[in-house]
Amino acid sequence: MSAPASSEVNLLTEHFSYRPAALIDDIINSIITLSFRATEAVEKGLLAANLSDLGFRIPSQHTPEAQEAARTITEAAKHEIENGVHQLETLLETKIDKNFDRLEIYAFRNIFSVPPEVSDWVRLSHYEGLNFVEDKDAPNTETVTMQRKKLRETQKLHSLLVGEIAMNEATISELKSLLLNQGPKQEPDTEVQVTYPAFAFLQNKGDIAGDGSHPVTTTASFAISQLPALKSLLENLKPRLHQLANGNGKQGLVGEEEKTWRRERLEFIEKETKRHLENVRGLELGEMGEVRDGEWQGEGRKLGKGEVEDLERVVGMVGSGEGDPMDED
Repeated sequence: MSAPASSEVNLLTEHFSYRPAALIDDIINSIITLSFRATEAVEKGLLAANLSDLGFRIPSQHTPEAQEAARTITEAAKHEIENGVHQLETLLETKIDKNFDRLEIYAFRNIFSVPPEVSDWVRLSHYEGLNFVEDKDAPNTETVTMQRKKLRETQKLHSLLVGEIAMNEATISELKSLLLNQGPKQEPDTEVQVTYPAFAFLQNKGDIAGDGSHPVTTTASFAISQLPALKSLLENLKPRLHQLANGNGKQGLVGEEEKTWRRERLEFIEKETKRHLENVRGLELGEMGEVRDGEWQGEGRKLGKGEVEDLERVVGMVGSGEGDPMDED
């Protein structure tokens, strides 16, 4: 099979808006699907037909032996029909592949082909009016890619700003519900909890609004007007403060127990880690866990009396080993 060159494929694909090979593949797949349906219909028809009409002799089923023989003939006939349909299907596939390979070769050589002397002069309709002369200001791959990146970042920023606006509007709505005597709308036959205006007293200016010539007087009047609200707030907080003061002893004790347990656990982990580094890894660690460089940086551990005697005994054994026969030539 001779396939067209890549330049021809690109030109024909751009012209037809689909690949030429895809058209041939669709035709072949359609024919194969039809052949499968035909062989399936043949198989169903043969299996549904009377076996005597197909040339099979079935004896009369008056005795058990005759019934067994009829069952054997029926199974053999079914197997023969399935085998024959399979052979028919294989034959059709072989013929389809052989003939449609010829069709594919003929199509690529004579239908989906552009002569080399013509392909360089072909200009498709959607290229009409375009200027192919090099221009410094003309868009290229780099400028188009940069513009696409800017567009994606702008869209991302726009989405973030839209979400920020929605969040700010929700926050402002909640703050207004705390400041004003407003709340969610209560629909009929439903129970909706209305937000309590905790800071509604700030809107109670009384008769101090509108006088801007005496700011000190206005500020003092406003502060005096807020004293009743602050007094009620302190009265409401007094029982809560008393309750918290009574519970401080137990809470402090629990916190101290938890802190002591955590401290013991940390000290245990630190101790076992240091022991592992010294005994297994062979590191020399200081009192604060720092790694020493092998030089003397402080007093080592004190040796016991038994350890000193063992060292003296080893030194005596080494000293008495002069003149060993192994050293003689």
